[in-house]
Amino acid sequence: MGFFSSTKKVIVPDAVFGPLRYRSSKDPSKGYFTGKGFFPPTCSDTDLLIQADASGPTESQRAFYQNLQTNFDKFANKMKRLIEDEFRNWQPDFEISDFRKEFTLVCISIPRLDAAPVRWELAFNTIHDRNHLVTIDFVGDEPQGILIDG
Repeated sequence: MGFFSSTKKVIVPDAVFGPLRYRSSKDPSKGYFTGKGFFPPTCSDTDLLIQADASGPTESQRAFYQNLQTNFDKFANKMKRLIEDEFRNWQPDFEISDFRKEFTLVCISIPRLDAAPVRWELAFNTIHDRNHLVTIDFVGDEPQGILIDG
């Protein structure tokens, strides 16, 4: 075992997520996969962060991701209200006209799904502030918080 063995990156093909790179940790519960995949609802490539052990993403994580694809418009409608409320702190009349045109999904964070409540995130770039990233925190299917960071 070499000095860098705990950070060795292994590329793993996944039928749903595509090629993934594993990031190990001394604590196996902190290992995760990164990747980039085409996300059909937004017609764009999106970074993926999947918390999992070295054996790879679970079937429940794949189902979670496929559910997100199927129901993306429902999630977008829920996020829209939260984003509008936050932006109105700076722009009182702020309103989202077309979520898909105004916000670009850049990262999906998929947690381990073995504990409740399930906490996960979606991150977006936006035409409304090109210097900031909009991250929405979810608990289950409901957005619970927003961070605008830049």
